[in-house]
Amino acid sequence: VQRATARLSWPVERLGQQSTYVGVRERDSDMTCKKCQQVSKESVPKHGGILYEDSLWIVVHKGEPIGVEGHLQLVSKRHFQGPAYMNDAEAAALGPILRHCESILQQVTGAPQVYTAALGASFPHFHCHMVPVFKDSIKPVVGVAWDIFLQEKLAADGSLQVSDQNCLNISLRFKDQIAKTPPPHNKPGPLRAIRGAPGFVLSLPGKLLLLLKKNSV
Repeated sequence: VQRATARLSWPVERLGQQSTYVGVRERDSDMTCKKCQQVSKESVPKHGGILYEDSLWIVVHKGEPIGVEGHLQLVSKRHFQGPAYMNDAEAAALGPILRHCESILQQVTGAPQVYTAALGASFPHFHCHMVPVFKDSIKPVVGVAWDIFLQEKLAADGSLQVSDQNCLNISLRFKDQIAKTPPPHNKPGPLRAIRGAPGFVLSLPGKLLLLLKKNSV
């Protein structure tokens, strides 16, 4: 009689060599950081709380000052400054999750376009801005496309005010839709056997690895 024992590992690179792109400006968390507080749920975002969560990311509505209704943020769970400090799992996941979130944001707002930016100026914790754009609603600041990101300055100065209810409504529609159509890497798929050294490595596409070893009884 043979018995199989399983070990679950995530991120995937832990089964092999760790990423070489981990620098000194990264750590698991920093509880003085506002984004880490959101990740740990010590701080609850005003408009709908956490709208999406997986093993690497959360999505929230931007906090005040708000210059654009539906301005969402994709926030890394781990505390690091920017893409140069991502591990392999984060780097591989960023494009697909960003594409999926922005597609849903366009769907629930009807915006013809979503602007994307990651600055890290206010918090040294990676968060990517996803801003639905209706160009006829953008108040000019310096007369360039970047004015969309300067709307929050107008809000901070009191010359622009958004609707809290509209922000909440967009957030809840996004939360509902992404629950119905989760990112591809979070959808269950068939196990695939990969022949290798003793035993087999079984992979669930895009999410995790199971290492099975055969033991005699």
